[in-house]
Amino acid sequence: MKLQYKITLFMTIILIVLIGGIGFLTYQQVQDTVETQMGNNAMDLAVTVASIDIIQETLGTTKDYRVIQDTVEDLREKTRFQYIIVMDMEGIKYSYPYENGLGKKYRSGGEKRVLEKGQSYVSADRNVLISAIRAFVPIYYNDRQVGAVLVGLLTDTVYKEISAYLFNFRVTVISGLIIGIIGAWALSHTIKKTIFGLEPREIALLLGERDLVLHSLRNGILSINQEGKITFFNKAAREVFGFEDKDKGRNISEFNFTYTNQIMNVLKTGKAIYNQEMKICPDKTLLCSHKLLKNHKAEVIGVVSSFQDLTEVKQMAEELTGIKKMTNALRAQNHEFMNKLHTISGLMQLGEYDKAVDYISYISQQRNEILGVLSKKIKSDHISGLLLAKYNKAMESRIDLEIDPSSSLEEIPKSITEDEICSIIGNLIENAIDELIKNEDGKIVVRLNSDNEGLNIWVKDNGPGISREIRERIFDRGTTTKPGNRGLGLSIVKEIVDCAGGRIKLIQDNGTIWDIFIPKEGEKSYD
Repeated sequence: MKLQYKITLFMTIILIVLIGGIGFLTYQQVQDTVETQMGNNAMDLAVTVASIDIIQETLGTTKDYRVIQDTVEDLREKTRFQYIIVMDMEGIKYSYPYENGLGKKYRSGGEKRVLEKGQSYVSADRNVLISAIRAFVPIYYNDRQVGAVLVGLLTDTVYKEISAYLFNFRVTVISGLIIGIIGAWALSHTIKKTIFGLEPREIALLLGERDLVLHSLRNGILSINQEGKITFFNKAAREVFGFEDKDKGRNISEFNFTYTNQIMNVLKTGKAIYNQEMKICPDKTLLCSHKLLKNHKAEVIGVVSSFQDLTEVKQMAEELTGIKKMTNALRAQNHEFMNKLHTISGLMQLGEYDKAVDYISYISQQRNEILGVLSKKIKSDHISGLLLAKYNKAMESRIDLEIDPSSSLEEIPKSITEDEICSIIGNLIENAIDELIKNEDGKIVVRLNSDNEGLNIWVKDNGPGISREIRERIFDRGTTTKPGNRGLGLSIVKEIVDCAGGRIKLIQDNGTIWDIFIPKEGEKSYD
């Protein structure tokens, strides 16, 4: 059976049982109330009859049937009661609706308590022939019980009274039942429409497929509702952030990760984020996208976040980048040496042998100086190789790149890796070369110093500097002064420095100075 029919049938059964039960209880209550009221009325009339002097005196003295019959019948005909019976202590009837009943013994039962004990009471007479409500009251004459009076009302009259009371109720109940059935059908139709006409087994199948697909993805997925509470995370998100099943329903702000804080910020600002790199620990980088979830009214109802672990990709890229850097360095070095060889060749052809020797000595001294500084002062092959490659590139561009002799890099802070330091230095030197490439006397000075407090990276160029407009958004992704570039370099530098708990300063002093400090035991923002 389809879901819509099941809901309609189930709701209809509930309504029938509920309304039928209420109707039955109401009918019983009304019946009991009406019967009680009729019994009370019968008792009142019986008390009245038992108090009539002529009935008391006649029953206690002459026992004249006619006097009592006429008196009682005159009274009965003015009421709605079917019979009023006056009897003596032997149960002989002195009044009866029919003449042929006079003088005969009352045999319908129920009179013993009033005749033997003088009690007043109401009782029901339900037998095959008759069903009535009766009131019994003793009759006294000169303080002596001389008989009793019985006032009866047939129950068909009672049921007529009840039917009169319950007519409107029946109409209301039947109307309510019809409206309820229609409402049940409309509700089932709405529910069916809300779930896109799918049956429960189809929904279960789709949910199972969804979970299987989402948990099979290598990309992490995390979703929250409009209150910031976690509604879903897949296996990849569980592995990266250590979520447990009990974390569903918790507010994401309780975790206080940079990643989760960014999701909450998207929810608060209503601005989605796409393809943004985020470092969550020294050796793990994510490519994140946070998209707003909206309902059919375009109201924000949550955020769904997806991320890709770039750790393996970055390792491969770094290997490829290392090969590219080596190739570029060899190309630049080869180009520069070719220029120098051409110079030496020209001097030799001109017979300027002494000048050729001097030039060779100058070149050798210059090369030995940079190699000496790198080998003695910089205790990192990665960083030394990068600086040498940038030195060759700068020389090729007719830019003087100097490694400050006071540089000393003995130890790398724990909060940052060699590759990240290379990324910082490489981006800053590349930006400086791009700014100085058109200058005839361009110069870049790089200084690296490490001590017990941390690592200081200092890069200075004598270029035109950075305009105030650019400085205000220098670290925003996409900010660039070079056509064709994506404007990611400095934003990456800022992310690395912030993640390591360091600081970065931009100084304008006859050019541009970048002053970066990384503490030795930096508090990482990804913790």
